[in-house]
Amino acid sequence: MGATKTDAGRLPPSADATTGAIDAALLSVARIMTQVRVHAKLRARAGVDIDRAGAAVLFKLLVEPDSPRLCDLAERLGIDSPAVTRKVQQLEQLGLVVRVADPEDGRASRLHLTREGKRSIERLLAARRLWLEERLAEWPTADRAEFARLLQLFASTIDPDTDMRHGH
Repeated sequence: MGATKTDAGRLPPSADATTGAIDAALLSVARIMTQVRVHAKLRARAGVDIDRAGAAVLFKLLVEPDSPRLCDLAERLGIDSPAVTRKVQQLEQLGLVVRVADPEDGRASRLHLTREGKRSIERLLAARRLWLEERLAEWPTADRAEFARLLQLFASTIDPDTDMRHGH
């Protein structure tokens, strides 16, 4: 059951403190996880030279069930098409992405990871998982499992594209 609002339209003080603590922790995690120096360490450990924007494109191509068009990829990443076009061109030059003619629309092309692109993003993801393992190494197994469960629940709750809200 969710928190109820007071007459002033604010959450009760206990909920404010809890929500504030969650918000502060999320801001801290987001700041750390997006730091250039953290990404540089992960790149070095993975032995790949992919910037954060390139990694986002490669990751999206890895997890998408279909091969998206540029405009679809831009929408899914939440950035403008010209920025995605420039990044895809860079990734093509590196041999990490290829464009293939769209069988349904000859004027359009679909994006695919190359074998090297897939290998590169998988290495970067493995480096990231190792980095997380190192940070969580001293946590009890039960705490790690509960953290994973709650974080997955939170992710599904805030994801506007999913209907999986609290198991529904």
